[in-house]
Order: sequence, then C-alpha cells, then structure tokens
Amino acid sequence: MSRKEPKTLRVACFADGRRKIITFKRSAYWWSASEGAYPLSAALETIKEQGGWIETIPNPNYRARGLFG
Repeated sequence: MSRKEPKTLRVACFADGRRKIITFKRSAYWWSASEGAYPLSAALETIKEQGGWIETIPNPNYRARGLFG
C-alpha cells in the first residue's frame, strides 16, 4: 500500500505552545480537534477564533523519489 506524503506539512499553532498537524485526506487538508474534523477553509476560521495561526513546515518523513532514488 503506497501513500503519497506531502512535501510540506501545515501545522495549527497556538500561543500557549500547542501545535497540531493538519492532515491531507480525500484531496483536501483536514484539521481534527476535539470538535471534529474540518476542511481547511473552515478550520482556518476555527483556529483563528481560538487565537491560533497556520504554519507550513517541511515534512521530515518525505522521501523524494526520482530516477536514482
């Protein structure tokens, strides 16, 4: 079973130090919190309401596959 890893991860960051990775499901980014899972557009509003923001970071698990990899 092959699973394509995105090159970058989107992370919900909060002022109190909490960080939660936004996962890629069904061709859309989803953010899961205690309330449930949201598409990214709805998650942005929810995260901002909680005083948070989104950061994009390189995915440490991503392995580029090319001719020699």
